[in-house]
Formats: sequence, C-alpha cells, structure tokens
Amino acid sequence: MYYVNFFLIFLIFSFSGFCNAQTYPVYNKISTIAVLDQDSLFSNTDWGKKLLKEVEGKVSNLTVENRLIESELELEEFNLTKIRKTISKIEFDILAINFDEKVKKIRNEQTNKQREINMFLKDNKLLFYKKITPILLEYIDELGIEVLLNKDTVALASRGSDITKSAINRINQKLKD
Repeated sequence: MYYVNFFLIFLIFSFSGFCNAQTYPVYNKISTIAVLDQDSLFSNTDWGKKLLKEVEGKVSNLTVENRLIESELELEEFNLTKIRKTISKIEFDILAINFDEKVKKIRNEQTNKQREINMFLKDNKLLFYKKITPILLEYIDELGIEVLLNKDTVALASRGSDITKSAINRINQKLKD
C-alpha cells in the first residue's frame, strides 16, 4: 500500500507538471535597438554642413540688405519730418501715406525673402532625409539593428547604442556628390 500511495503521488506530480507546462517562443536573435540624433546627423554630414553654410550666407546677405534698407528709410523719414513745416498738411499727409505704403511693401518683400530661405532649408532637409533613408536602412541591416529611434524620444540609452557618428561617416561616403 505504501508503494501504491507513493506511485499515485508520483503520477499526480508528474502529470500536473506535464499538463501545466507551456511552451513559449524562443527567439534566436536578441532585439537590437539603437538611437540616432537626427539634428546632429543633418548638421554634421558634409551635405548638411554645405547646406547650412549656404543658408547662413543667404541670411547674412538678407541681414545686410535689411540694414541698408532700414538706414535709407530712416533718412527718408528724417527728410519728411524736416519738410513737414514747409508744406501744407494735405501734402504732408499724402507723402506720409506714400511712405507708409512703401515701408509696408518693403517689409512684405523682405518677409517673403526670409520665407523663401526657410522653404529652401526645409525642402533641402526633406531631400537629405529622402536620400539617406536607404543608406540608413542598409546600414542598420548590416549592424543587425531592428529598431532605430530618434535620440530625442529616448529617456535613457547606453552610450554604445548611439550610432550617429558612424552613420554620419557612412552617409558622407555614400553622398560624396
């Protein structure tokens, strides 16, 4: 009887473990996640540096142009205030209205020039990211990376997970022209 009880207990424990056992999928590959600083990627590649230098030149030229226009308008305004006492109120009002319209027109023109520079930068950034997407996809495949996150969206990451510098080197090699 002792052996029968022992045998029954053994069977119960054996089958209960067998019935409760579950199989879970076994992944052959560890998921690899890396981070990339997109702003640094753009501004530190040869393409980005060249583009930013070009934009900086355009902004600098516009700034010089704005200062020149500003000094011309200040001189014109000064001359208007000088002749104010020598002409009739109606004549002065007409000159003042014309001056105000001129200033508004110039302001709109200069604002449009700034907007064009901004659009130039935006369009070229879009082109840059379009060109580098296949390069980055090939690169992360080579590295075995499954997920690439923007560094700004990650709270913490090990230093080794940031592939920005190596990606910049790869992009510079592929986008020499």
